[in-house]
Amino acid sequence: MELVDLRYFVSIAETGSFTKSALQNNIAQSALSRRVRDLEADLGVQLFYRNGRGVLLTEVGETFLARARGILADMESLRQEVVRSAGVLEGTVTLGVPPSVGLILLAPLLSQVRADYPGIRMRVLEAFSGHVADWLANGKVDLAVLYKTRSSALLDSEHLLFEDMYLISSPSLPLIGRPDGIALAEIVGAELALPSQPHGLRLLVDEACARGQLALNVAMELDTLPTICDLVAAGTIRTILPLTAVQADLAAGRIIAQKITDPIISRELILAHAPHRAAAPVTKAVVRLIRSHINRLVQSGLWVGRI
Repeated sequence: MELVDLRYFVSIAETGSFTKSALQNNIAQSALSRRVRDLEADLGVQLFYRNGRGVLLTEVGETFLARARGILADMESLRQEVVRSAGVLEGTVTLGVPPSVGLILLAPLLSQVRADYPGIRMRVLEAFSGHVADWLANGKVDLAVLYKTRSSALLDSEHLLFEDMYLISSPSLPLIGRPDGIALAEIVGAELALPSQPHGLRLLVDEACARGQLALNVAMELDTLPTICDLVAAGTIRTILPLTAVQADLAAGRIIAQKITDPIISRELILAHAPHRAAAPVTKAVVRLIRSHINRLVQSGLWVGRI
């Protein structure tokens, strides 16, 4: 077994396909299949179930994946230590973020990484916070900026900021409540598009409704932020979101936002680390930049939140 075999194995497990992995690693599919067969023979176990739609990990394969990721991470950390001793910071950092965070943070952050650390290669994955937490737990990402949920409570994390929730509507719809604030009880009759459970934002809203013994009119459950924003701007429906998710539409006058003040509904943004990567020099460098950019965005008013 060679280190490259572990890299190929992890790549196949993550893509679920020999074909995609072969393209990703610039190797012939037949050669890749042969290396995996040799690896399975060497270990004396079957790592994948093969079918017409791709591959799935066996139970042994799942265990091997966790160990393989740990070994590769250790080797990457060792390589970085050697490179750093030569005065160069170099390596790959995989960052997971939810879409609303990506809209405001990624462009300035990635530009700064390229300017300050040209040897760091960033890989970014986007999904709702629950999925990002899963990726962090299974080692698919090294670092994550995500909203705190029950599944993220056990992660190695630190607080970044709090965001308050707003009722987001089209200016073409009748105004509910006051322009500067609205009670959750006043939203009860409005048709809403919200993410489905167990999305963290939906859980926050549902918990606030349960405490107030309220039942909202959720006409649509959509787990795609751009679709929700497009429908709201078109005057089809309303939603509940933090201002971060709708900054562009708000600035363009396509929507209006009313802060939910009774009760205030807030969610916490956290920075979480994969345990095996937290000490890596490149990870630490990116963490410093994330903290710096979020503080700067909040202080400038571009990110409406409370540190």
